[in-house]
Amino acid sequence: MSYEEIEVKFLIDDLGAMRQRLLAIGADLKTPRSYEDNLCFDTPDERLQQQGRLLRLRRDRRNRLTYKEPPAAADTDFKVRHEYEIEVSDFTQTRSLLEKLGFSLYFRYEKYRETFYYQEAEIVLDETPAGVFMEIEGARAAIDTIVAQLGLDLATRLTASYGEIFHAVRNTYQLPFTDMTFANFQGLAIDLHVCNLT
Repeated sequence: MSYEEIEVKFLIDDLGAMRQRLLAIGADLKTPRSYEDNLCFDTPDERLQQQGRLLRLRRDRRNRLTYKEPPAAADTDFKVRHEYEIEVSDFTQTRSLLEKLGFSLYFRYEKYRETFYYQEAEIVLDETPAGVFMEIEGARAAIDTIVAQLGLDLATRLTASYGEIFHAVRNTYQLPFTDMTFANFQGLAIDLHVCNLT
């Protein structure tokens, strides 16, 4: 599957309240809260990261291998990038295949995701080890409509990836670890509002 991904993120302070707001505007729950394990790979010289590309293996209810092109530089309001994704049957074997081809794991991140659909857009609530985010993915007009209906301020949107968010948190708090896992963040008090997220 190949498509153009158009999305924005918002930092969410009250997960329960946002879930209720989504249901109140008529959003349909597509996938209940599910655990995700995400592994990001690169070449030894970090060529993919330097070029703004992403190669990710994700395990949730399915196993998916995703490649993302660099974000479109001309679009500053939304994160726009071309995405290629395939479903794979064996997570461990796919990881081994990537490593045999010379790719190595450079970043792992975990989260719990709940997926809704509304006005031909996908809306997800992501509980990450660092905090809670909402992503809205769809056509620009649909995103604008949903943002207004939820009473959000588009000026507070984020276009950063979870890798970039983790990097900002790690720098702010001088964290010693390199993965955004629940085990690493256990017992830490993180205030994302002071982390200069973009």
